[in-house]
Amino acid sequence: MMNEKNNDRSLNPLPFTDRHFPAAIIFDMDGTLVATTEADFLAWQRIFKDHGKMLSFDHYFPLLGKKSHDVVYHVLKLEGQEAENALHSKMRYFEEIVAQKGIAMMPNAEALLKELKSLGIPLALATSSRKLKMELVLEEVGLLEYFTVLVSGEDVKHGKPNPDIFLLAASRLNVDPRHCVVLEDAVSGVKAAKAAGMKCIAVTNTHEAEDLNIADLVISDFSELSLPVISALF
Repeated sequence: MMNEKNNDRSLNPLPFTDRHFPAAIIFDMDGTLVATTEADFLAWQRIFKDHGKMLSFDHYFPLLGKKSHDVVYHVLKLEGQEAENALHSKMRYFEEIVAQKGIAMMPNAEALLKELKSLGIPLALATSSRKLKMELVLEEVGLLEYFTVLVSGEDVKHGKPNPDIFLLAASRLNVDPRHCVVLEDAVSGVKAAKAAGMKCIAVTNTHEAEDLNIADLVISDFSELSLPVISALF
């Protein structure tokens, strides 16, 4: 398990003063950096079945980017201990599926992270996933080393499309949200980034380009990105 202090440390970023240069870049995790959609869907499908309900992928798809807490309380309509039990079971099912199938990184994701880190760009990860899932995934694919700040869905009251999670990441990075860029794959995440006053780049890993058109830039693969391309958004 990763060291707890990695999960909430506010470091002073490099003194970038040029408004045409990103002060920090914030990444979503599921569907953006890692291909967890199938494992997540199968885990939710088992939870829904446990409570006498069916879950097709079509009905799961709108849940992408939402906090597990919100799905359990507002979609499954569970409360109290029953809701907590469902959250624990969902994590256990996810772990079992990952142990069987593994997790793949999205193409060219690590190459982009390496480039940005080598250039001294502060990087944060802001995911709607719970802390335990975030830790499991980052350790499984070996991406933990790239991020100065980690924010999970449990760190904020309101999940995406509310801007809270990205605003908290910017606060922990000690940067102005207006000088941040968010990389997202889900509609709710793009809406959250724009609501936070940040630039947003959407990658079409899980959604069609037309669904993500409120983003400042839509790409199909991380190979299309570099620091000059990102900086051109400002």
